[in-house]
Amino acid sequence: MEALFLYLLKASGLITAFFLAYHFLLRKETFFKSNRWFLLVGLVTSVVLPLVTFTKIVWVDPIANSMDWSALPTNEIPLQETFAINWYFVFAAIYGVGISIFLVRFVIDFRELRKVLSGKTIQQQADFKLIDLHETVAPFSYFNYIVYNSEMYNALELESILAHEKVHCEQNHSVDVLITRLFCVLFWYNPIIWWYQKAVLQNLEFIADKEALRAITATRGSAEVNEARKTYQITLLKVTTHNPCVAITNPFYQSLIKKRIVMLNKNQSKKWNSWKYVVIIPAILAFLLYFQVNVIAQEKKSSARQETSAANDPVTVVVDKNTSDEQLKAEVARVKSEYAIALKFSKIKRNSNGEITAIKATYKDASGKKGTYQASGDEPIKPLRFFKDEEGAIGFGSPITKTIMIKRNGLASAGDDNEDADIVISEDTVEAPEAPEAPEAPEAPEVAEAPEAPEAPEAPEAPNFKKEKRIIIRKNDGGTGKVSITINGEKMEIDPEKIIADLEPSIQKSLAELDHLKIDIDAKEIKRITKNAMREARESIRKSKPEMEKAELDMQRAQPEMERAKLEMEKARAELQQARAEIEKSKAELEKLKADAKKSKN
Repeated sequence: MEALFLYLLKASGLITAFFLAYHFLLRKETFFKSNRWFLLVGLVTSVVLPLVTFTKIVWVDPIANSMDWSALPTNEIPLQETFAINWYFVFAAIYGVGISIFLVRFVIDFRELRKVLSGKTIQQQADFKLIDLHETVAPFSYFNYIVYNSEMYNALELESILAHEKVHCEQNHSVDVLITRLFCVLFWYNPIIWWYQKAVLQNLEFIADKEALRAITATRGSAEVNEARKTYQITLLKVTTHNPCVAITNPFYQSLIKKRIVMLNKNQSKKWNSWKYVVIIPAILAFLLYFQVNVIAQEKKSSARQETSAANDPVTVVVDKNTSDEQLKAEVARVKSEYAIALKFSKIKRNSNGEITAIKATYKDASGKKGTYQASGDEPIKPLRFFKDEEGAIGFGSPITKTIMIKRNGLASAGDDNEDADIVISEDTVEAPEAPEAPEAPEAPEVAEAPEAPEAPEAPEAPNFKKEKRIIIRKNDGGTGKVSITINGEKMEIDPEKIIADLEPSIQKSLAELDHLKIDIDAKEIKRITKNAMREARESIRKSKPEMEKAELDMQRAQPEMERAKLEMEKARAELQQARAEIEKSKAELEKLKADAKKSKN
């Protein structure tokens, strides 16, 4: 409701500006046809410009410390029921009643016109339909109909009347009359619109008088020109004694006959006076700048927020659940104007709190690269980042760059650090994940006998990169602390907690057996053997970690690099196998010590 009243207010202001420009600068000029189009363009501009808006982004510094308003003391004031008048509703009711009244009056005028035209004898003359009435009525025209009473005028007067009305028909002046009448219905509350209508009708009469007199004098000699001009002016005065005709027509009679006679005898205006038409342009520009610019305050990124984004990304757009539609439009306009990237957000859904629960984002840059991100559900969306770095890599992801899924050509999804996140690396992937660290073997406790060491996890088979070239790394699997690596469907899980859990029962069992045998074996020797075995296993696993990381990074390169990564993975696997062999060797030595202890006891 408020938007409607604001629109009517702006449109009325523009109508007033055009009328004042015409009244003070143009109404005394003889540019009648130009004045006609100026007045019509003024009406059209008045209803169109208030619908045109521009967006201006103002970047402001982020607030360093936000005040906690909840900590302020509050005084509860009991609410009292009061009666408040809805003034918007009152004004809307008044406006609606006014429109209804003037619409009814408009319909009545059409019925009167139809009553005058129906059932009459029509004489066709070229493109004009002449209706000669016997009633006392002022001559008028309506589109190509010309109505008059020939019994009331002599031949010269009738010639002047028909020439005048034919100009109205030829130039479709009835369209101007209907347009101004409709504007009077819509803006009836504005007194300027009624003066505007009067100016339009008066200018139409100036045009018809000038063209009619020119047509009459063109067929006569120089001696008869003054006589024809005099006869035409006398006809104007004679018709003023008759009753006016239907309101929505072009009557030969109009008030202000004196002005029409003055304009007939006025010299042609100088062409250089045409500069007056451009005076309205500064007023229109001022209207657009002061009333049609939508200013959006955009907060600059703080240093904390910049850390979550790539430091070398010249293009970065971050969208979260609280991002408004205006901010999305502003970011789209910024990316398009500054970087020539067509970024689009669509299918946006919000919950009752105004938070985004579904969104679809697409992009296409100048080189033809394109991609799509889509998220939907009942819960608010996770933060989304669109970026393009200095090397030309482009895509969607999470503000936490370590847990994103990116594909340049296709559908992409994103997670965060608190949930599972898949990282998909394809031929045109732009970011690579960090390789998971291999778990360290636990320290052996100081016991009489070392337990059976668990088997070290086998390295995954090297993938056949020629077929799929796809790696999926899943971190924080279900919150259990597991780290899994899947290469072309082959999955390897590393669970440090499970290794420790499997190790503890073996330790306790060995302690119980040694205590039962009551054998005094040098604890230092056992500790030394156990520590050496565990250290060698741990070193072997630690050595494999750089090789695995290097292999993962090399997977992003071209096909020759993929083959090299395959060899590196095989090497890492051999290191793990060697670590397992060392553990098996220490286990055998412990078994041998145990057998020797039993034998000596017997």
